[in-house]
Amino acid sequence: MTRIRIGQRWKREPAASPLDSIALELDGVDLLSGAVEESLAEVVPSLVRSVAALAGGRQKLAQVSLPEAHLELVLRRMGPEVELLVANLSRPARLMRPPVRVELEELVEAVREAGERFLADVTRAGPKALATTVGQALKEPLKGLSRPARPPDEAPARPAPRRVEPTEVPGFGFELKDAGAPMSRGAARGTAGLLAPLLAAGEVWLSLPGKPEAWRVPGPPFLTALELSRLAGELARAVELGESRFELAPAGAKPSLLVDLKSGQAKAGRTGTPFPLAGTALAAALFHLGESLAAAFAEADHALVANPYRMELAERCREGLSHLRGPVQPPEAKGAAREKKARATGQGTSRPLKVPGRLRRLRFAKLWEKRGLPDAEESRLLLGRHGPVYCAPHLASAFSRKDGELLWKRAAALGVAASADGHAVAADIARVYGFTGRGGGARWLHDHDGIPLGPLLLRKDGLLLTLSEDRTVVAFAEATGREVWRLAPPRTQRSWLATQGHRALVGTDSGYLYGLDLEDGQVRYRMRAPMPFHGPPVAWGRRFLAMLGRGSHWAVLLADAHTGESVWTYEPNLSHLSAPLPMGSRVFIAGEREREGMLLCLDAKGRRLWERPLNLGPGPFALAPLPRAVVVTSASGAAARVAASGTVDWRVGAAGEPLINALPAHTARDITLVPGERVRAVDPRGGQVLAEVQAGVGLVAIQADVRLNLYFLDDAGTLSAYRLGSHFTVVE
Repeated sequence: MTRIRIGQRWKREPAASPLDSIALELDGVDLLSGAVEESLAEVVPSLVRSVAALAGGRQKLAQVSLPEAHLELVLRRMGPEVELLVANLSRPARLMRPPVRVELEELVEAVREAGERFLADVTRAGPKALATTVGQALKEPLKGLSRPARPPDEAPARPAPRRVEPTEVPGFGFELKDAGAPMSRGAARGTAGLLAPLLAAGEVWLSLPGKPEAWRVPGPPFLTALELSRLAGELARAVELGESRFELAPAGAKPSLLVDLKSGQAKAGRTGTPFPLAGTALAAALFHLGESLAAAFAEADHALVANPYRMELAERCREGLSHLRGPVQPPEAKGAAREKKARATGQGTSRPLKVPGRLRRLRFAKLWEKRGLPDAEESRLLLGRHGPVYCAPHLASAFSRKDGELLWKRAAALGVAASADGHAVAADIARVYGFTGRGGGARWLHDHDGIPLGPLLLRKDGLLLTLSEDRTVVAFAEATGREVWRLAPPRTQRSWLATQGHRALVGTDSGYLYGLDLEDGQVRYRMRAPMPFHGPPVAWGRRFLAMLGRGSHWAVLLADAHTGESVWTYEPNLSHLSAPLPMGSRVFIAGEREREGMLLCLDAKGRRLWERPLNLGPGPFALAPLPRAVVVTSASGAAARVAASGTVDWRVGAAGEPLINALPAHTARDITLVPGERVRAVDPRGGQVLAEVQAGVGLVAIQADVRLNLYFLDDAGTLSAYRLGSHFTVVE
């Protein structure tokens, strides 16, 4: 008997996107075990559409995604029956259970009843907007399920087995038993899954010296190769970190392959005969398996060339192989090109510390200190080419990295706007001055109407952009100092300025955002938001993100930067929101709910992918990016690294009394610096604390350069510099 069970908890607290469990039971066995917090407004219509497409004969493959549980339900029509596969794409990637078959009519009846029941519940207990959306999504598919089932339009595909033997020993081979099963043409949009054609049955095996098939893993080779590519990445990191051993046993395959990374020997199981095998050679073989499998799918069906799952596997393996190559040594002869490259590298690239073993401890020594800097609480600390740059409302100064020597200083009665590269605009009652670099004299000067300027300064397309009294935007020509344009938003007390492409974006506390042409300052659009803007717009491709808020009510807005057209607005039900952090196709937001920190992840369409408690205490919070992860820091100095999948990789506790504000973490030379009363240097992979530097409760800004020199600014106007004194490693 086939039944679809949908959770009922969501009825107690109706929401715009109900989250609850969903189960697909066959004779009492739940195939979707673990799907306990899915978006029913998306999963249920997707399931109904998929089954309706199979029953109507329009396609033979369909897929339903359950992102919170990392599950993919794949449906294959085989005449009067449907084969069900449930794939788990988390670690380890695998089929949850062997494929099962169910009568099509029985599945259609179960899905139809569940869809009608869910629609009735939403209409009765859900918000009106949710009922309208679900009703539109289920109307046509439910009608299709009420009609008699039709046979597929296409002729049955003949199995095309494909076997690829390993090219060398040790090596990996695979066999696809039904490769090239084509996707149906004209399939309903959103129902024909992209993963379904890749789950062809088969097996993967390992060939060792004297053992052509040391072990084999039955099941879809794609899932096995995906897991092996992840293990290859771990193996490459183990080799890089100088670890002594590595064990390879995907999906519980027996016997496991034990590799001694120091001696370059391996053996199958604990009692196997050792044979030569280097760690890099094994990692290369694992990556070659993924590349070969991706090529086999592309050859079997040309439509799979652009399949994102296949492309992701191939790209992962190509990137892994590129990392296994040895470093390219520069030529011995010194030339202008080499010297130019070296200078550029020193400016903007932060290479990891060169350590002979596993890094365990760092030691920082105080380098220099500057006291008595004015207006520290309203200032910014930037990082220039030669050292830190201090930007206060009426003063901007740059200091040498090595000894704290004053490189340049700009002061003016009506304010100074400065950038990290040495450009500055200073204003007094009669004139406005422009400075570049260390020179003592102004590059240009013009008459001035006496409005204050600074301290923010943005350089873009030959213009210097700044704010007056945090409200009016003024643009000067960088070369001549001529005022090109000015914008004073009406009914505004606070503005935030950002640039994106050929646009200047100005958000205001009156709830309006202006999109201006940088060239002439013409307002190309003015968009009205439901709440005041808070913070500058954040660029995300051709769009921008902005934070809105009034009282305890907050929201995140996504809009087109060229036209100002709003794409979506998401209200996270959080307070003390951090600035949104876009990474790839996702957006991260941290905030507070009931005195506890929460991290939200949204997709490009504004849908919540997951929400995780941070256990870092109350907010506010700040976000900083890491490769495939984000670091969340609080004012107390507590921090957590959260992977893009929602897994909390590590967490460090508070570091003394809370700061005035939460400061984002900084990563330099593969070391993550967590701000707090004690600034801690943390291993970004494992979260181990490598060093602590006392900064004080008044810390208001922190910077770290490519040499891992640290710069702290406190509210008393003290700028402190620390250098990396030594590092300690464990060499095995």
